[in-house]
Amino acid sequence: MTRLLLRRALSVLFVASAAAALGACNEHLDAGSACPSLCPGLSVPIKDTVLSPVLAFDTTLVGYPSVGTELGIPLASRGDTLDVRGVIRFDSLVTFFAPPADTSRPVTQADTAILRVRINLTQSRLPASVRFEAYDVDTIADDGNTAAVLALFRPDRLFSARTLTRAEITDSLIFPISSGWLMQKIQTGARLRVGIRLVGSGPVSLRLHTIETGLQSEIRYYVSTDTAVKQIIVAPYSKTPLEPALLAYDYRDYAVVARNALPAIGNQALATGGVPARRTYLRFNIPQWLLDSNTVVRATLQLTQIPMRGFDQGDSVTIHGQAVAATSLITDLYRSSQILIPQGMFVGDSIRVAPADSGVRSLEINSLLTVWKSQAGTAEAPQRAIVLLQTEEGLHGAEVRFFNARAAAAVRPRLRVSYIPRVTFGVP
Repeated sequence: MTRLLLRRALSVLFVASAAAALGACNEHLDAGSACPSLCPGLSVPIKDTVLSPVLAFDTTLVGYPSVGTELGIPLASRGDTLDVRGVIRFDSLVTFFAPPADTSRPVTQADTAILRVRINLTQSRLPASVRFEAYDVDTIADDGNTAAVLALFRPDRLFSARTLTRAEITDSLIFPISSGWLMQKIQTGARLRVGIRLVGSGPVSLRLHTIETGLQSEIRYYVSTDTAVKQIIVAPYSKTPLEPALLAYDYRDYAVVARNALPAIGNQALATGGVPARRTYLRFNIPQWLLDSNTVVRATLQLTQIPMRGFDQGDSVTIHGQAVAATSLITDLYRSSQILIPQGMFVGDSIRVAPADSGVRSLEINSLLTVWKSQAGTAEAPQRAIVLLQTEEGLHGAEVRFFNARAAAAVRPRLRVSYIPRVTFGVP
C-alpha cells in the first residue's frame, strides 16, 4: 500500500518537476535587465524576504529504520550511556539429511557446530579487548516485546563467548557451539534465537552485517562422519509473526536497544539520528501570495543547530532532507515520514555536521516550492512537508539537534526567499 501511494504521488510530482527545472534557471539572473535581447530596457528586480515563522507544524518521530530493515546491527556498550544488542533467529534447524545415493534420515549428531557472524568495522570503536557473548533468547513473548528478549541476556542463557584483543577482531567471528546443546534443539524442534552482546575493557561499538547487506550470519554443523556428506549451513529464518507474513522476514536479524541515556529532547528542539533513530518532520506554511504572484529564484531553509555533548559528539554525519510524497489524507505522521520522494529530488543538498557543532545550517528547497505551487488544490497534492534524516540512519549513536518553531525568534527555523514579482505588460 505504501509503495502504491508513493508511485501515485511520484507520477504527479514528476510532471511538476519540469516546471521546477525551468524555474531553476532563474538562479542565474542578475538584478536589472533579465532578458535584454527580448525586452531591452525592462528592469526585473529580484526581491528578498525572510519567512519566520514558516512552519505550520514540526515534530520529532522515533523508530527508524523499522525493525529488521537496518543495513547493519550497531552493537555498542558504553557504560551507562548506550547499550545496543543484536538478535539473529534460526527458527528452522536442519533435522534430516540424505547421504549420497541413500534415503533421507534424521540428524543424530551435530559435530563441530559453530555460529559465524560477519563484522563491519566502519566507524568502530575498539578498546584493548572485547568480549563477544552469545545468548539463547528464544521466548514465547510477542515479537515486539523487547523487554522479554532483553531479560534473557543472563548467565544461565549464555551458550558461547569469545574474548579478543583489538588486533584479533577481523571481519568474521566464530562462536563454538556445544554439540549436545544444539542436538537437543534439533531433536525437540526448538528454535535457536541468538542474542549478541559486547562487553569491552572500555567503550566499544561495531556493526554486524545483516541479511540486507548480503553478509548474513549462519549456523554450521556436520551431521555425519562420512566425508561425502557436506556440512549443514543454516541461514537466518523467522517463523513469526504469522500476520502480516512479510514481517517475519524483517525479524530474521535486528537490533534491540537496552539503554540510551541521551538527554530528553525538550519542547524547543528537533532531533535526527541516534539509536533507535529519529527523524524530523517539518510542515510548511508558505504564503499563497508568494507562490501565486511571483517566480521563486531561491528558497533556503535555515536551521540553527544545538550542540550535543556525549557519545559520538565529534563524529561527522550527513543529514539530508526528503520531500514528503504522502497526501494530506494520510494523517499518521510516522507513515507519512516513510512515504518520501527519493533523495536528491527537490531538496538538492545536505548538511554535514558533528553533533557537538553549533550554528546556522541551510538546505535549498526552491524547486520544492515550484512543485507545491503547481500542485496547489489538486486531490493528490502531497503534504507541504519535508523530513530530515541521517544518511546512515540507525547505524550509530550520533544525534543532531536543531531549534524548533517554539524556540526564540532568533534561532527558530526560517525560510529566506529570493523572488521576481510577476511582470505585467500593457499600455500605461
